[in-house]
Amino acid sequence: MANSIKFDRAEVISKAQQLFWQRGFNGTSMRDLLDAVNLRPGSLYASFGDKESVYHEALLHYAEKGQQAFASAQAQHQSALETLKQFVRSQVLGSQHEPSQVCMLVKTVAELSAEGSALAELAKTLLQNIEFAFKTLLEQAVAEGAALSAPPERLSRTLQAQIIGLKTYAQLKPEPAVLEAMVDDILAGIEKPPAVK
Repeated sequence: MANSIKFDRAEVISKAQQLFWQRGFNGTSMRDLLDAVNLRPGSLYASFGDKESVYHEALLHYAEKGQQAFASAQAQHQSALETLKQFVRSQVLGSQHEPSQVCMLVKTVAELSAEGSALAELAKTLLQNIEFAFKTLLEQAVAEGAALSAPPERLSRTLQAQIIGLKTYAQLKPEPAVLEAMVDDILAGIEKPPAVK
């Protein structure tokens, strides 16, 4: 009977995701990947397939972590608007100790779109899912009585672009207070300003 391959699949994908996030797809060699996950070539190929297949799973793992952060924010706040604000704060301000402050999905689109890669298409789909989640929360906020500065669909696109831009700006290593103030500015723009009496 053949020996079973003994390793924690989730741990392997998590380690691979961290490496890919830091170095990108093309910047990660198979040797780098094998070293990071501590597997022999035969075990990796038998269990996961090629590098592209591992990256595919790593992207899904990254997106799943984002969904978990979203669910955590929902569990902590009753209002849709507060949930959204907490999620945005955690994504921008909590990224300073990650392998890269730029979103892995955005990095994938930037690196691989010109190649017509299926990985880039997957990353685009996952980004659209995030935007849709924003839209759903904003629609819920309206139902709860919030007065938004723009329609939910338009605001969700704007918010997505602002978060991507701010996480990229964070690579300049601004003072934490500066980054926090910029997040506050973005969040303040979600709602209509109070009417001047």
